[in-house]
Amino acid sequence: MSLEPGVLLNNRYRIESPLGSGGMGAVYLGHDDNLEVKVAVKENFFVSEDSARQFEREARLLATLRHPGLPRVTDHFVLPGQGQYLVMDYVEGDDARRVLEQAHGPLSEAEVLPWARQVLEAVAYLHSRTPPVIHRDIKPGNIKITPGGRAVLVDFGLAKEYSPTQSTTVGAKAFTPGFAPPEQYGQGRTDVRTDVYALGATLYNLLTGKVPADGLRRAMGKEQLIPIREHNPRVSPQVAEAIEHSAAVRPEDRFPNVEAFSKALFAAPASEATVVASTRMREAVQEIPPDPTRLAPAKPAARRGWVIPVAVGAFAVVAIGVGAGLLLTGGGRQAPTESPGPTQAVPLVVEQPSRTPPEQPTAEPTQTPPLESATPEFTPTSEATPTPAVTPMGGGLGQIAYASDRFGVPQIFLMDVTGANVTQLTTLPDGACQPAWSPTGDRLLVVSPCRQKADEYPNAAIYVLNADGSGITPLISKPGGVYDPNWSQSGIAFTYLENRQPAIWVAQEDGSSQVRISIGRARDSQASWSPAGDMLALLNTSRAGSDTIFWISSDGSFNGSNPDQVTRAQLADAPDWSPLGDLIAYMVDPHIWIVKWDAVGFGAVKLTSLGPDDDPDWSPDGKWITFETWRDAANHDIYIMTANGAQPTRLTTDAAWEFQPAWRP
Repeated sequence: MSLEPGVLLNNRYRIESPLGSGGMGAVYLGHDDNLEVKVAVKENFFVSEDSARQFEREARLLATLRHPGLPRVTDHFVLPGQGQYLVMDYVEGDDARRVLEQAHGPLSEAEVLPWARQVLEAVAYLHSRTPPVIHRDIKPGNIKITPGGRAVLVDFGLAKEYSPTQSTTVGAKAFTPGFAPPEQYGQGRTDVRTDVYALGATLYNLLTGKVPADGLRRAMGKEQLIPIREHNPRVSPQVAEAIEHSAAVRPEDRFPNVEAFSKALFAAPASEATVVASTRMREAVQEIPPDPTRLAPAKPAARRGWVIPVAVGAFAVVAIGVGAGLLLTGGGRQAPTESPGPTQAVPLVVEQPSRTPPEQPTAEPTQTPPLESATPEFTPTSEATPTPAVTPMGGGLGQIAYASDRFGVPQIFLMDVTGANVTQLTTLPDGACQPAWSPTGDRLLVVSPCRQKADEYPNAAIYVLNADGSGITPLISKPGGVYDPNWSQSGIAFTYLENRQPAIWVAQEDGSSQVRISIGRARDSQASWSPAGDMLALLNTSRAGSDTIFWISSDGSFNGSNPDQVTRAQLADAPDWSPLGDLIAYMVDPHIWIVKWDAVGFGAVKLTSLGPDDDPDWSPDGKWITFETWRDAANHDIYIMTANGAQPTRLTTDAAWEFQPAWRP
């Protein structure tokens, strides 16, 4: 039944207005009276006992999806005799269909292709789940364009589970003519190539202003797909060919997955005279075989009873989208450009380093001897080729800063990655700790006073100094204390202890424009920037009932009522974002773990087993981790190990405490 404005669902969600409706359900703009935020409420009209059980199971599955390009399911419930409801994030903006209508003609490649990339990444994420999730109703009306220009794939409906050996279930047969492939009309079996077709048809529509010929009529020989460039000659040849290839009638003639489609779509532009034929394109998009040097860890821990079992010899597929024509709204932001594979669970992989650390930390590094100084004569026909510099192990400048109390109160020291050439950088009377490098590695942030290693540093200030220890100057100070500095091209993040309540703030590199980004009474600390400086991982001790790592945008915003978790069911802290962007290292006392930043804690891998360890910090090339350890009740020393936990190597041997290492960029 239709819900009237003002109706309160589940004693929490107040209906404000309808957003869309169809034969199997409706979507409403709602208000969460508990959290005081807007939400999208999707109503499914089927309320039989069997459908209620399936709804519960599948809604839980949808609730595990976490991707910036997808709306997030935050609640689900059944009202007996009335309906089944999904509550999702609400996102502002028009859908792509409306944008096309307002343009009164085709949209340009410059406008459409960035949206295409974002949607392709979201669909690749869906296809990488176990079992794979197939949207089934991708079309311009189901792509929201936010006010900031981001594309978010919406209208999820209820997931339908089935085996690839079976034809499509009745409840999953919703589709939109022109955007659905032939197999979605009847007895055909759908897979990831179903979404490939719909994506291609969507881009065809946006770039031509025309709905493509219906898939079933094409399969019956009653219609043909008019080439894109006949509608819009301004579309580049390689883009047109990639889209037409994706929308082939037979699944086996399409790209095998969205990664292959994306690779062809965003290939370097070619002149019209040199565009390759479809057979050559198919060769170009073959997937690269896996690198045997990369580590695949153990499978994620089994989820609770609602996880769908996978039959032996076949994989279960979840299909999405029973409400053709419905609109869901949800928040989103662009994710890293590398997407997971389409038909299998994505293993957590760590690239092995190309160099082996020395067994003896005191060994001197081998250096290339300098070229002899000479004044060359000018020769217009040839140029001298300089001897390339040796890249230090771990990248960057091959040095690690750390705190040590070897001379009394802690001070900051610097050493080579071999453990040699130790230099003291600070001599502050009240001590210094928590070194954090500038992105260029020429300056260093430290915290003082620091009498000993601690989780909080009340009344401390953040200082900046040159890499050689000179020019130390107070940079950020606030009543109560500031600490946990972390520096990126986007600025300096730090923890401010205000009235004994920790919160994350950000400032410009000169300490100006200090802004709080933690929300309300959230107890946030230990911020770590993503490589692009557009996100932060942080420790929160108030949201999940235990110490949990979350991620937020650089301005403190996040999708829905809570940030997305990085860790789950663990007492975690000390996050450090890999410079490669895919992984976050963190502590679960007393060991170091890593996890994909967007995996909601699933697939986490423990790297160390001896311990206790603390404060992991990635090398600039992402192939090594330096950390503090006091193994076997020994000294607190600085070690390094490979990014998969191999080859642990001790760098410091002093009887004092050495802690909080920071690898120099």
